[in-house]
Amino acid sequence: MTMLVGAAISPYQHFGLCNCDMPDEPGAMHLAHYGRDLDIARQVGLDVFRTGVEWALVEPREGQYSRKWLEFFRGYLEAVRGRGMRPWVALHHFTNPRWVWRHGGWLSGHVVRRFLAYVELVARELGDLIDVAIAFNEPNVYVMLSYVRGVLPPHAFMALRLARAAERNIAEALLGARDVLRSYGVRCTFTYSYAAVEGRDPVSLALRALAALQRAEYARLFREMDLTAVNFYVVSYFDGYGIRHKLKPRALLAARRWAPGPLAVTEFGIPARSEPLRYRYLCTMAMVLAELGPVAAVWWSFLHGYEWGLGYRPFFALVDVDRETWERRLTPLALRFRETLLSPPAGCEEISEMDMGYEWRYAPLPASQ
Repeated sequence: MTMLVGAAISPYQHFGLCNCDMPDEPGAMHLAHYGRDLDIARQVGLDVFRTGVEWALVEPREGQYSRKWLEFFRGYLEAVRGRGMRPWVALHHFTNPRWVWRHGGWLSGHVVRRFLAYVELVARELGDLIDVAIAFNEPNVYVMLSYVRGVLPPHAFMALRLARAAERNIAEALLGARDVLRSYGVRCTFTYSYAAVEGRDPVSLALRALAALQRAEYARLFREMDLTAVNFYVVSYFDGYGIRHKLKPRALLAARRWAPGPLAVTEFGIPARSEPLRYRYLCTMAMVLAELGPVAAVWWSFLHGYEWGLGYRPFFALVDVDRETWERRLTPLALRFRETLLSPPAGCEEISEMDMGYEWRYAPLPASQ
C-alpha cells in the first residue's frame, strides 16, 4: 500500500482562538483563512490533513456544548474532505477548557468522565467526517510539560507523584475514548513522542532505562488502538553538562522493535529556515520511511505557528505565514515534499546524517518572538 503523505497543525498553535486554559495566541489565524490553507494543502499534494477539534470551544462551560462551534467544525471537516484529503483529528492537543481546573485537571476522575462525554459528542456529531481520531496528542510530553517542567497548567515543577497520577488517568481516558469511538465506527489512536536515547555513560544509561520503561507502557496502550502513531524528531544524549538533542533520522527504525500494529509517523520535521538543510533532512527521512514502511508520514507543521514555550521563532513549516498581513507563502520544500517522500530522487541515498550537522536547541524565547 502506498504511504499516505500529510502535514499537521493544532488548534492552539495555528487556529487563532482557543478559549482554553492558556492565553490565546494568533498562531496562523487558520480559523479565518482555512479555505485558502486547505487549497494550498491540496496543491502541495497532501493525502492526510492532521488538525484538531478544540474541547474548550466545544464545551466552554461544563456540561454546556456550543452548537455554533460544532457546526463550525462540521463545515471545516467537510471542507477538508471536499478537497480530497483525509482528516486525522486530534481531540486533545495540550489544552483544556478552563473549568477543568476546578476539579483538579487530569488528577481528577471527574475530568476523565467529562472528557469521555466530549469524545462521545464529537463521535456522534462529527465521526462520519473523521478518518482517524487522535484521542490525545503526546500524553507523555503533556504530562512532562504540565507536572515536571511546569510549562503548561497547572505549572507544577518536578511534581513526580502528580505526573504519575495524571498519566494513569490519561491512560484510562485513552481506553475509554477507544471504546466510544469504535462504537461509532471511528478509528482511534493517540500519538507518542518517541525520542531515542544514546550513550553509555551512567546518566545516559539511566535515561535509556527510563525511556524503555515508558515505551513499554505506551506500547501496551497501542495494542488496544487501531494504529501506533509516533512523533519523532531527535536522539537525546548526555554530554556532561546536560541533555542535548541531535537529528538522527535512522534512529526511527528502532520503532520496529517495540511498536505494535500498523505504524504511522504522525509528526516529523526540522526547525530551520535553511532550505538546503531542510531538503537534506527530508531526503534522509524519505529513505528511512521507505525502509520503515508506515501507513502515513505527516510533517510538522503545515503552517508556521506558535511553538510551546518557544514563541514563533522556530520554523518548521511547509507554508510560511506573514504575521502582519497573514499572507501565505509556499516554501521551496513544500513544492518538493510529496514527490521526495514517495519517490526519493537520485542522490538521496548518498546524503548521510552526518552531513546535516544539526543540533536541536530548546532555549526558551519570549512569546512575542
